[in-house]
Amino acid sequence: MRRTNGVFSRSERRLAILAAVIVVAVTALALATGGLITPPAGTGGRASYGFADLPGVMDARPLA
Repeated sequence: MRRTNGVFSRSERRLAILAAVIVVAVTALALATGGLITPPAGTGGRASYGFADLPGVMDARPLA
């Protein structure tokens, strides 16, 4: 009885399994480190450090 469907070669299947293992390892590492690594920019990143909120911005109204 044949064990393969003839679509993928042995090396292609091995490469697919290796890629899946790498994806699982990277995902597990990202989940394990959780909040240890912060993004460099954005609302929660280091780019916003040192800037105070502008007073009255939430109460701003359009001129027209």
